[in-house]
Amino acid sequence: MKISSKNFLKKKVLVDLSRRDFLKGGAALPLLALGASQSASAAESKLTAGISKKHAQIVIVGAGSGGIDAAARLRRAAPNAEITVIAPNTIHLYQSGQIFVAAGLYTQTDNRKNSSDLIPDKVKWIQDLVTQIDPKNHQVQTEKNGAVKYDVLVVATGAVHDFSAIEGLKTEAFGQSGLASVYLNDTLKGEAVGGEQTRQWLSQIAEAARTSRQQVLFSIPEGDVKAQNASLDVLLLGLDIFRGKGPGGGADVYDNVAITVAVGNEYLIDSKPFDRVLRKLLAKEKNLTLRFGTRLSAVDTQAQKATLTGAKETEELKYDFLHVAPSLKAPEAVAQSELALKEGARKGFVEVDPVTLQHKRYPNVFALGDVAALPAKSGAATRDMAIVIQDNVANYLEGRRLGTRYTGYTAVPVKTRYGREMLIEYDRKGPNPTFPLDPNVPRWIWWEMDLHLIRWAYFELMMRGLL
Repeated sequence: MKISSKNFLKKKVLVDLSRRDFLKGGAALPLLALGASQSASAAESKLTAGISKKHAQIVIVGAGSGGIDAAARLRRAAPNAEITVIAPNTIHLYQSGQIFVAAGLYTQTDNRKNSSDLIPDKVKWIQDLVTQIDPKNHQVQTEKNGAVKYDVLVVATGAVHDFSAIEGLKTEAFGQSGLASVYLNDTLKGEAVGGEQTRQWLSQIAEAARTSRQQVLFSIPEGDVKAQNASLDVLLLGLDIFRGKGPGGGADVYDNVAITVAVGNEYLIDSKPFDRVLRKLLAKEKNLTLRFGTRLSAVDTQAQKATLTGAKETEELKYDFLHVAPSLKAPEAVAQSELALKEGARKGFVEVDPVTLQHKRYPNVFALGDVAALPAKSGAATRDMAIVIQDNVANYLEGRRLGTRYTGYTAVPVKTRYGREMLIEYDRKGPNPTFPLDPNVPRWIWWEMDLHLIRWAYFELMMRGLL
């Protein structure tokens, strides 16, 4: 059964409240964590600035967080438009919840909803895969339903986890021989096994460390990283598990675990002030080595050997447990289209104006989320982009100036240990915290909100375009 916006509004959800005012209300404060935190300037406009009465065909490619959020918002911002979502997945995954699966606090079923329950009423859903995008002729080609014409196209396909960029690494090897990734999922099938596999291997390493020294390796790729907090979360929660402070308790085997973190970039997150804070936090760990400018270039899963490549040297490292964060690439239909950026680090992703999210060469095309050629790859960034899409698509239809601006806002909620979380928020100008609390201090309240309330806010508010 689909969600009815009308019925939901009858329950007195105040959709016109400023997001910051809403969060400051006692009942809505929990929406802060996991990137549900807000900045008043994150999207510099409101829905009332962008309403369009035009009749138009709006096609949204993708039914992940960005696609469904955009569909719900455009349903209100352009009420006379015919809106079509094209996506093959019957199951929608709350991907951020995989961290809590790895932590042993969620199950896989907690993070799944039927796509049909989330796609808004009065939005047509073509359950199919887009195989080609033809912006010159204003149409997309689907696998089973032929060509679909549009007046406005919104690309929200997300990005592809490119595990194959690491030589010797095959996805079927995950879960075996000490190999896991909390990122491992199949959005087409609606399956996400990475969190559970990661939890199991953390537990096994803690048990093995009772009798022998264990070598643990975390790899973070070069370039843009989806959910920059994810690898850090697994690392820091893993340290708690090794100390016997996880949900299952256990012996303190911390001194028997040696951890190497290979970071492809020269930073942990792409905000200098917060990067310094995280470096200081990890510097306190006597058994942990950070290696910046070093990437995982190859892996021998049977021998459990990793090849690390830096600017000047390459070496092999034996591991008992390897957690892999993958690099990203654009879906083939996007990368092969005229919408794609043709060169540079973000080659293949949709070439949009970083402020308006309008395509730089095709004005009736917009993009949001991970598929946009922008650095921010997070749920918080996608949500703010959806507000920009909401207004600027309506403004485009009316021939108005695209007045809503995406400021580059993102959130990185780093779980520093069980029961504590650091809520990092920033935009292009620097730190941009929502609340007058020191963002460098891990707090129990952010953890509790993230664990108990943000998943609800994601499904019940963000997926209705109300957050």
